[in-house]
Amino acid sequence: MAFDIRDEDEEHHPDEFEEYDDVKQPAPPPKFYRRRKFWMFCIPNLIIATIVAVLLGLYVVMPKIAQDLMNKATIEFDQIDISNPTATTMDIAMVGNMKKTGPFTAEISFPGEVTVSWNGIVLGTTQIPGSSKASGGQGSLNLASSFTVTNTSGFTEFSSYMLNAQTFVWHLEGKLNVHALSRTVKNLNLNKDITVNAFNGLNGIKIDKFALPGDDPDGKGIIIQIDTTVNNPSAIQMYMGSLTLAISYKDVLMGYVTSTNLTMVRGPQTMSMTGVLIPQNTTEGLAITSEMMSRYIGNELTNTTATGVDVKPDGVNELGWLSDAVKSLKLNVPLQSPVPLELIKALNLGALGLVFTPPTAYEPVTTSTGVIANYSLPDGFNFNISFQQVSNSFALTRGGVTIANLNSSYNPSTSDMAAGTLTFNLLATPLLVPNASHEAFQEFNRDLTIGADLPFNVVGQASVYANTSIGVVNLVNIPFNASTELSGLQSLANPAPTITSLQVVSGTTTGLTMNISVIIVNPSSISLSAGDVVLALIYKGVNLGTVTMPNLSIVPGANTIATTSTIDPASSPEGLELLTLYTSGAGAGVSIAGTPTSTAVDSLSLAFGALNIQTQMPGLQSKLLAGASLEVLNTTLVNGLAQTVVTVNNPFVPAMSILSINSKITYNGVAVGSVVSTFATPPVIPGVGQGTITASIAMNTNPTDLITLIRTQAIKNGMSTAAFDGLISLQHGGTPPASLFVGFNVADFTLKAMAGLLVDITMTTTVKVGDYQVTIPYTQTGVATTTDASLLKLIPLVGTPIAQVLVDGSALQFDSIQIISPTDTNFQTDIGGAITNTGPLDAQIVFPNPVTVSYEGKTIGSMMMPTVNAIANQGATLSLTGVMFTISDIDAYTAFTVFALNNAKFEWTIATTDVVVNAMGVPIPGVSMTKTVTLDGFNKLAGLILNPGYMIEEIDAAGLHMVIGATINNPSTIGMTIPVSQFNTQFQGTVLGPAVAVGLTLIPHASSAFSLNATIATGNGNMIPYLEGIFTNAVTGQPTPLEAQGVGAPGVSWLNTAIQSLTLSTSLPPLVDPPIVSVAIDSMYMDFTCESCTWAPTAVSTITAKTNLPFRNGAPITALSQNVQILDTNGQVVGLMSTDYADATTSGDMVTSTSPANSTLVIADDSQTIYEDFIWDLTNTTQYTLGLKGTANSKLDLGALGVIEVKGITLDVQTNLDGLQGLQNITFLAFPDLDILFGATGLIIDAFTDMNIYNPSMLTLNIGAMSLYAGSDYTPANQIGVAFLQNLTLTPGDNFVLSELYMPQAQYPASEAFSANMENENVTAYLYAYPGTSSNVALSAGLSKLRSFVHINAKTPTNLIPPYPPVWTATILPSTITDGIFDIDVELSNPYPGLRLEITSFIPDVNLIGGSDSFSVAESPSVAKQIATWYADPNFVPIVFEANDTAPRTVSMKMQFVDVADGQMMTLSDVAAIANASASGSLITNFEFLPMFLLGTNPTPQNIDWSCANWYTLAGTSGCTTSLTTGPDFTEAFEKYYPKLLSPTVTPSPISIAQPTPSVATTASASSPSGSVATSMTAPSSPSLTPAAPSSPPSTSVAPPLPSTQSAV
Repeated sequence: MAFDIRDEDEEHHPDEFEEYDDVKQPAPPPKFYRRRKFWMFCIPNLIIATIVAVLLGLYVVMPKIAQDLMNKATIEFDQIDISNPTATTMDIAMVGNMKKTGPFTAEISFPGEVTVSWNGIVLGTTQIPGSSKASGGQGSLNLASSFTVTNTSGFTEFSSYMLNAQTFVWHLEGKLNVHALSRTVKNLNLNKDITVNAFNGLNGIKIDKFALPGDDPDGKGIIIQIDTTVNNPSAIQMYMGSLTLAISYKDVLMGYVTSTNLTMVRGPQTMSMTGVLIPQNTTEGLAITSEMMSRYIGNELTNTTATGVDVKPDGVNELGWLSDAVKSLKLNVPLQSPVPLELIKALNLGALGLVFTPPTAYEPVTTSTGVIANYSLPDGFNFNISFQQVSNSFALTRGGVTIANLNSSYNPSTSDMAAGTLTFNLLATPLLVPNASHEAFQEFNRDLTIGADLPFNVVGQASVYANTSIGVVNLVNIPFNASTELSGLQSLANPAPTITSLQVVSGTTTGLTMNISVIIVNPSSISLSAGDVVLALIYKGVNLGTVTMPNLSIVPGANTIATTSTIDPASSPEGLELLTLYTSGAGAGVSIAGTPTSTAVDSLSLAFGALNIQTQMPGLQSKLLAGASLEVLNTTLVNGLAQTVVTVNNPFVPAMSILSINSKITYNGVAVGSVVSTFATPPVIPGVGQGTITASIAMNTNPTDLITLIRTQAIKNGMSTAAFDGLISLQHGGTPPASLFVGFNVADFTLKAMAGLLVDITMTTTVKVGDYQVTIPYTQTGVATTTDASLLKLIPLVGTPIAQVLVDGSALQFDSIQIISPTDTNFQTDIGGAITNTGPLDAQIVFPNPVTVSYEGKTIGSMMMPTVNAIANQGATLSLTGVMFTISDIDAYTAFTVFALNNAKFEWTIATTDVVVNAMGVPIPGVSMTKTVTLDGFNKLAGLILNPGYMIEEIDAAGLHMVIGATINNPSTIGMTIPVSQFNTQFQGTVLGPAVAVGLTLIPHASSAFSLNATIATGNGNMIPYLEGIFTNAVTGQPTPLEAQGVGAPGVSWLNTAIQSLTLSTSLPPLVDPPIVSVAIDSMYMDFTCESCTWAPTAVSTITAKTNLPFRNGAPITALSQNVQILDTNGQVVGLMSTDYADATTSGDMVTSTSPANSTLVIADDSQTIYEDFIWDLTNTTQYTLGLKGTANSKLDLGALGVIEVKGITLDVQTNLDGLQGLQNITFLAFPDLDILFGATGLIIDAFTDMNIYNPSMLTLNIGAMSLYAGSDYTPANQIGVAFLQNLTLTPGDNFVLSELYMPQAQYPASEAFSANMENENVTAYLYAYPGTSSNVALSAGLSKLRSFVHINAKTPTNLIPPYPPVWTATILPSTITDGIFDIDVELSNPYPGLRLEITSFIPDVNLIGGSDSFSVAESPSVAKQIATWYADPNFVPIVFEANDTAPRTVSMKMQFVDVADGQMMTLSDVAAIANASASGSLITNFEFLPMFLLGTNPTPQNIDWSCANWYTLAGTSGCTTSLTTGPDFTEAFEKYYPKLLSPTVTPSPISIAQPTPSVATTASASSPSGSVATSMTAPSSPSLTPAAPSSPPSTSVAPPLPSTQSAV
């Protein structure tokens, strides 16, 4: 900025010499040049005058001009540089320009000292060498000089002012010389005030860099480095050298900074300063220092103050005046980091501990050791800092959601600057969970419990006490936002817990209690205290009981936890299995799982509920059976019972009582015996002790098993078995040499072999452990068992005579037996078979006696057997024909035949005596032979197969008759032919009716075909359940199992009895073809209005199905129900329809039925979008193809058998359904009501329209409340309002509905033009759906693309009929004279086509000018007098007109003569005139009539104007009249009701009658916004939307009538 040196407000005039007029020459005399005398005198004088004038101009005028120019001249300096300042001198250089120096070229110099003063104080002097030039009124200055301070104190004061002020004024005094026009004018006076811009306190300092690079080596504090941007607004540039400033904050000295070799240049400059933050020795000082550093670290703007200390131009010596000036400098320095700081980079919560109790579920006490915060100091900060204490206030967040907050107090800490870590322990601090975060905290605990690593964020602030070289500072509210993670507990299953001990400690009547010690490894660094935790003990998915961990506390690593478990193993197979595994020592894998009630700590319920810990439950280490002994009794070979004594160990703490035992003793898998015993006095085994049980053992006396036992034990004991094996081999066809048995003693061999016997015991035992009773299976191997000499009593079992061996070793078999010509006593038979296994020797077996055939111990007959020659290792073949079989016992043979016919196998015992075995050349007599021959039985002839293709031929009084083809397979060895066999068919044990087979031939091991004539008869009781089962199976693809109970086979008694015992098992095959071929939907009703109808709408349909059932004359179906999936065109499931039964009619193979009224279409969650598309498709398409997949149930009328229910008829068809075709056929009929609403926001048109929505489909849809956007097209910009339909039900064909078109012009500007056009021309309202079209969200979504329209023809004549005739009748009551109440009757009709009308109350008004409750009569069309008001009749019954019901109804209402105090002005003559007029039998009336009614399906009552002005208009007027029929009683009552008015002694005077209200009712519209006013009038023809103007000026008592087609307020 330049500096101006100028005179005060002086201006230069164009004529610079105007003030010197005395030197101008006078004008010459006129015509002087014509005189000769002039020339003689003038020339000498002119020369003299010119010389005088020049002398005067040079020495008198020019100094004045120069002084004047200097006084008016201005000087401006662009630069003022001050350098080399000392206590009394300084160098100064000024560069600028001069202006207004005059027209001459001049050179200016300052010959002497110039004195500089300020504010009246002389500051010093200066000499300005050299000169400056000016030309053309301006010039440049470039001056260099020195300045001498003559007044030190004054100059110090001035310097202080200059540094802090915006401007200052120097006053200059001295002399100057001006050289112009070749002449020098000297010693002109210099006396100027110069205004100079000052330093203005160096305002606006900005810190660019703030660094604390280290500690001062001399212990003075912390080194500070600051780079600032300083703006010098002055043109003065001054060299200062070393400038020192004191930094303070809130009046506390923070330290000193110094800038060296400083030149304060003009404009902005960067000033670098270094210094120290000094130590603080006071509490206040440390607090203020802490605050300043906290604010800087927290990125907060901090206003500090820099105050001048000294200036040392040479860097050593202080310059007094300048230092004193600088000390007055006080700079406001805003301290803030150029970029936001983030000191804390990460946070590791260390070994976190959480202590939960039920009251502190959402504020658990939290501790942690070894919390590590990773930090980094800002760039340039490298001073020593040690964090001694730390506090935190932070939130735990996941996914932006706050989980919990933690506010800890100060805790001791350590820090490592090199590593950038701050370590501290978090002492007991509550972790506070906000109410809104309870669910998030539960999920956090769950994920922490079951997961491995859980990442989350910690957001908050930290505060620390830090030890620095300036003292202990408290840095507060250090912000941080760090990501961290906790290692999760991994469900405490990694590794799996280890159960180290398990002991049953008590038994109650309900369960066993165990003490369990378990080692649970916590893989995380988290410690958790959760109080009592109750988990479920799970085995194979079954909850067996509880595992209680009292006061659970888990630390990282292995935790040994003492738990208790209570289980009831007897309550489930899995529980018994686990107990069995435990007692047998095997152990088992179990799960310890959480439940929602595992803990009383609510915040941990989700976490513990998610636990599922797998572990291994160890088995019992000790054995229950310590040993046993065996004693063979003398009676053992008779009854098979020996005696055993068993020693039992009890591993449980409570005593164990043995109630019963059921055991099997084996040796190497071979049965030794069994113990089955229930103890009357149960043996008691003491807790953790031993006891004995004595019981009988049923021995296995099988010789082979005994031989195996003895031989195996002998080998185990190291004995030779050669002789024993040779002996035994005889019994198995062996041929040992005789020498093998020399010296062999069987008894000695047996006793030695049985020493050291170890047996395996498998048992089921019932015990009581304490009071807990349980039956458990138990197996123990290797139980030591001792024997004695009593064992030799079993030798006879092995020593059967050798002679019997060969006979006993042979086998007899029969392959076929064909019965020929059976009688009651005998038959012939052909037998095929063989005798095998006769051994390695050839032998001849002779049968001298008949062979008897026995069955079940009874001889049924006999036959002779020939001698049989057996070949070694081959045996003999039997091929016998014509063998006579003699029946010896007819009853026994009958029993045999019955058994053989009904079983798969039967046995004959073939026995004879005195068989002679000739072997090795030696006959062995006395050998008996008893052979059991196993033959194939008939096995109930289970091979009976009923063939498909059967047909129900007829249903009559006897039952249902059908013919079934069949085949039968005979699995038996025996064959026979049965001429006639009779059966009764049975289903589920109930006889259905007879079935007869003729010529049934049974061939051994072969099949044969035959036919069955079957009847399901009426005489066998209630057949309905069985018939239902048979038919249901047939139509659902399931065979029906049947039985044919034999009735008899006439001719042979034993065969007849056998057939009677036979029950044939077979099945009736299902139908081959689908039972339902096709389905046509004739009509469908859907309800979308009920509370559950969003995803389960009521759906009632009428269908016709084509069936394929095995009825010759068509299926007699009377009712149908269904459980069907509705599929869309793409085969996707729309929903499920399950219905109850509904009546059905049949015609041939066609059946028609309508589903019940409560039928619903249930939409699954995953089908909701499909359902919405389905609704749209039905709405929009002409024809829609849908699928029906599921089952149908039916009821069939089977005549005398009754009506049966057949369920599960398979249904999988497609059918077509007519759609709504987008509801494109909507016809406008009339406007029942048109309201003009004046709301707070402007005009609202509320039009009620009667229209016909044509439904082209067979769908009936109960939609309820529905709204559509309305517009002049389908664009939002041209929306005119909303169309409301209440209680809408669309039926096929015409649907007359009342629609409310609500058009607020402020909200929908387009409605203004639309409503105006609607009055005069045909308009089209375009209707379209929006998301709120229906409260049923599914319906709204399905209709979202609906687009329709309705043409409104304003000029079409109305087809409305008047609601009443123009004649009313008044009826006087007995009480009328007293109370003024009389009846008025009129015939009312429904004028609205297709709409239901319910009149709920009346507000009649017969006042010409309006009024809501009065009745008037008129002498002329323009004069009316009010005589009556409506009287509210509490007994009024609403009048209902159903849709399309236009028949008139006579309606009575009550009126009351007005009181004279309430009426309008009425004179005596008025009363007389009315009375006289009524005597004629009628009165001319003009009235307004406003009934309150419900219209169509709109639930909101409407007050619509039915005034006569809207229906009967007088010619040429805007009013109307009706006739009120009166009788003589009316005149009489009227006169008596006003006796004083009619008295001739009374002077006529006005009668005051209450003013009526306006003729158009002003009401708050139910559908208008709050605060609006609705005007309602009926417009039977085209609507008018313009408020009416009065037809004549209104009077004080009567308003003019309104036009019938207009509305007004």
